[in-house]
Amino acid sequence: MKILNMAARHRNLVLFVAALALGVAAAIGARGYISAQVAIERERILPRQQQVSVVVAKRDLAAGEAVSEETMALRQIPADLVPGSAVLPERFEGYLGANLTHAMRAGEPLLANALQGADASTFSAKVKAGIRAITVAVDEVNSLSGMLQPGDRIDLLLSVRVPGPAAMPLAQEVTRPLMQDLRVLATGRQVRPGHDERTQRSFTTITVEVSPVQAQKLVVAQRIGKLTATLRNPLDRGAIDPRPMDVYGLLGLAPASAPAPQAAPPMRGPEILIGGQRPLLSAAQTSSALATATQAAPGLMNPTDTKTASGPSAQLKPSAQKSEPQAESLLRRPGVNP
Repeated sequence: MKILNMAARHRNLVLFVAALALGVAAAIGARGYISAQVAIERERILPRQQQVSVVVAKRDLAAGEAVSEETMALRQIPADLVPGSAVLPERFEGYLGANLTHAMRAGEPLLANALQGADASTFSAKVKAGIRAITVAVDEVNSLSGMLQPGDRIDLLLSVRVPGPAAMPLAQEVTRPLMQDLRVLATGRQVRPGHDERTQRSFTTITVEVSPVQAQKLVVAQRIGKLTATLRNPLDRGAIDPRPMDVYGLLGLAPASAPAPQAAPPMRGPEILIGGQRPLLSAAQTSSALATATQAAPGLMNPTDTKTASGPSAQLKPSAQKSEPQAESLLRRPGVNP
């Protein structure tokens, strides 16, 4: 009741507030409707233009400043307004470290002909801290027929013959990914991307960006095998399967196994002829026969048989006379004779 009495007393004020609220809502609705209709008419009258990403200055830059990821950004502009020498995102890495020849305002596209220092004379400025640049020898096939450009990303495959067992003299050739997603800094002496399609490019080396450990691996790989470069899409940064591939894996065959080594024949000792009447005996057989003869006739080696003789010849004679027939008979026994 109190609220109704208050509203009745301030009727005019309530009506004014309500009318104001409805007016604001109507104005907002009308503005949105008008904006939508204008956009529809603009789309109908002016066809939508294709947009292209270009590299632009992130802030106002003075002449001489270096091109880097901190000073540049990307911006969408109509394709028909892109300058011919504008630097596109996929080629931006080839201009890192270059210096501006004149000042740039924020949002202004970066032009390749407005840079200096992106050549071999200041090549070390393009190498990042903690990173190394190493040159790899290539031929026409490995250089992708000269189409490889600075700023491209490649994978390096190593082909090498792996020595097998001694029973398999032919070493099997194996190919496996050695390094992935490497940035090309230079092709030959060219360190800036882009070339005239009417002229043929040829180079025998490429320079890639690697870590110090990768540089050591590349030196060893160039000495023991052959390197092949495969080109990547600039946006493809995924890893590939590192498993090696050989001729058996290529054809889906089972790998050949090395034959089992043959056992060496047993060693035999020298054979000894006894008395000139028996076959030749080995040293082991002779020792066994003599030991058996000694155990069976201990008197042959008893020195008491020589007490009645005098002189060296008399001491040896009885033993020789008794030992010959007994040893001969023992050697003829079954189990002793070989």
